[in-house]
Amino acid sequence: MNNASQSKLIQSTGITAAAGRILLGLLLVAGIATSVLAQGESASGTISGSGSGPYTYALSFSDAPSATSPVGSVWYGWTTSGFFLPGNPTSASAPSGWTAALSGNSVQYTANSPASYIPIGGTLSGFGYHAAFSPAQLAAAPNSGLSEAYAAGLFSDAGNIFTVQVAPVPEPSTLTLLVCGATGLCLAGHRRLRAA
Repeated sequence: MNNASQSKLIQSTGITAAAGRILLGLLLVAGIATSVLAQGESASGTISGSGSGPYTYALSFSDAPSATSPVGSVWYGWTTSGFFLPGNPTSASAPSGWTAALSGNSVQYTANSPASYIPIGGTLSGFGYHAAFSPAQLAAAPNSGLSEAYAAGLFSDAGNIFTVQVAPVPEPSTLTLLVCGATGLCLAGHRRLRAA
């Protein structure tokens, strides 16, 4: 091989190696960014309302199985962009191991210790509040379910914004079928016991 051919071969090998290093660097940066985004709590929640005024609301919160942190606090009806409930709740309650506090048009729920955190893949119910606004008014309020969860106390990390969804209520026809079926089974069992 002559010197000119060797020089071109060395240059093309150098360019290929540099391109390979750049590509490897980009892949590493993308991998680190993905793992950073995957860290933390991944909360969700449901709410149901009842009553005729004042109204009673029951909430449950969950942390996804894919989360990497438990949930230690939830600020319901609030994110850094504002308060979202259609009015001020009048009182709030929390399950054992948690504390509830009213804050404007929102409610703060905080675990009293790490032993009470919502674990990864777990769900905790027993959260609630009373308010003068109806479930229809709550549903009509823009972003009323927007909330923020934290791995420990409020503002302990960047937080996870999520929307609390209205718990599905079975249709009346479904409830009627369930009640009729249960009644039928009870009657059939009662007749068998009397016949025996």
